[in-house]
Amino acid sequence: MKNRLILWLVRKLQKPRLATPNQRILVVSTTALGDTLWATPALESLRKSFPDASIAVLTSPIGEQVLRHNPWVNQTYVLRKPLWLLLSLWRALRKERFDTVLLLHASQRLILPLSALLGAQKIIVTSGINKGLDALLTDPIPPTHQHEIVRRLELIERTGAKRHTETLSFFLQPKERLYLFKPKPLIALHPGSKDTFKRWPAEHFIAVGQRLQALGLQILITGTQEELPLMQHIAAQIPGAQIADAHLSLRAFAALLEQTDLLISNDTGPVHLACALQKPLIALYAPLDPALCGPHKAKHAIAIAKRTTCQPCLKRACRRPFCLLQIGPEEVVDKAIQWIKYF
Repeated sequence: MKNRLILWLVRKLQKPRLATPNQRILVVSTTALGDTLWATPALESLRKSFPDASIAVLTSPIGEQVLRHNPWVNQTYVLRKPLWLLLSLWRALRKERFDTVLLLHASQRLILPLSALLGAQKIIVTSGINKGLDALLTDPIPPTHQHEIVRRLELIERTGAKRHTETLSFFLQPKERLYLFKPKPLIALHPGSKDTFKRWPAEHFIAVGQRLQALGLQILITGTQEELPLMQHIAAQIPGAQIADAHLSLRAFAALLEQTDLLISNDTGPVHLACALQKPLIALYAPLDPALCGPHKAKHAIAIAKRTTCQPCLKRACRRPFCLLQIGPEEVVDKAIQWIKYF
């Protein structure tokens, strides 16, 4: 019923699609940190394919921080709450007279209708992932079993763009960078994750931290404000471990992460940020498949992955991810020692 009402309203309000002489592209990626970073190879490929095009991005507040100072983008628009602000956002976007909308990823139901009301000649989206609103697409692309970075690149290829890179990017400015005094190699442990079913047990992070600290390495526990109790619990049991400021902005956190020598993390946004910064990384995966959402063509990244133990996987409803118990602290320490040899 909700979708029928949305489709009816869009068709009533929709005006003839605009014909524009110049290439004006709106890229939509309004979700989390990792999703926005996955868009950066597509943005770079668009810019290198169409150097004179106007490329704008509609993104989330965290996405705006990811794309700040990005040379491939002319303009960013930020989707903010409450959603009644969509009217002013629609007016601003409509004035840009986009001829193409590339919807890379959006979790909000109203984003596709908003895109359909901009008058663009093409709305290019992967079909089947749009909350039942595929009727609004002009150029649907069938879903395929591939990494999310590659899926985004296939979308931009529908514009005639060529694939120039599959590597993530993040552009820190010189004034943003930190220059820490590090008498020992600095190992960051990131024990949190928005989705609890992706969290390796805290006891395993403690065991890894204790072992690496005993090898003469400096341990830093990172996380968000909501994860601070977890960070404190782990740090309290690792001699000399430090806790990163949980209130850092994304860009300040990126500057800190750039100074680490190795990140050991659950399947969460900082994994992809480390890839973009080309930092050594060990990422822990279960139940999701890193071939679809893990480090992709990142020379410095190692993904430790195990199969799901429950069929079907409960995903977000899971309160105790048994599959992650298949990864033992010894396996992670062994992989970390391989990196330490290069320090």
